[in-house]
Order: sequence, then C-alpha cells, then structure tokens
Amino acid sequence: MGEMGPREGDDRKTQETDMQTRSSITAKHVLALVQHQGYRCAISGRELTPETASLDHIVPIARGGKHCIENVWVVHMQVNTAKGTLTMEEFLAVCRDVVNHQAQVETDQKLNPARETPPTCAGGGEAS
Repeated sequence: MGEMGPREGDDRKTQETDMQTRSSITAKHVLALVQHQGYRCAISGRELTPETASLDHIVPIARGGKHCIENVWVVHMQVNTAKGTLTMEEFLAVCRDVVNHQAQVETDQKLNPARETPPTCAGGGEAS
C-alpha cells in the first residue's frame, strides 16, 4: 500500500503543474493586459477601474481551460458574473436571446398598451 500506482503519481504531477501554472499569472501580467485592452472590458467595452476589473478565463476552467495568461482577459465584474462558466459562444447566444425577447416584449406592449404591467416591489405586496 506504500507504493503509488502510475495513476496516483500522474495525479500528483498534474496537481504540481497546476499549482505552478496558477502562480504564473502575476499582477504585472494583469496590468499589461489591462493596458493592452485600453482599460476596457474585453467583452463589453465598458471602462475598467480597479473596483470593476475582473479576470476571466476565455475557456472556463470548468470546461477544461487552463489558468494561464494566454487563457485570460480582463472584463467588467458584472459581465464576468453574467458569463459565469459559459463559453463566449454560449454567452453571446444567451445575450441574443435576452435582447430578442425584450424587443418582443416591448413590441407587444406597444401593440397592446392596456395590458397590465407587472407589479413593483414598492407596493409592499407579497411575493407570489
């Protein structure tokens, strides 16, 4: 039981490599990236400040992406929160769905202005 099988040794080597890779992104790298991006979110173009800047993995870690400078960009934290673990293709598809749906809702409201609007929280009503 004292000896490790080949798989256990490989797992340990992978963990060591991951730890080395994690530390390979430095503040200097991130600052250079932000400067390269013109202090703008790589996804939305929003202005970035130290309070709003967030590092995002282009290929999410949850999808097999690596934590390395080549796989990150700086985005606005609200954009990063919305994107979550989606790929850019998936995120853009969700954004298109939202825009298309909201455009349809707006069109429907213009065609039928008498339609009741949803209640607001200010009325103190109970949640349904």
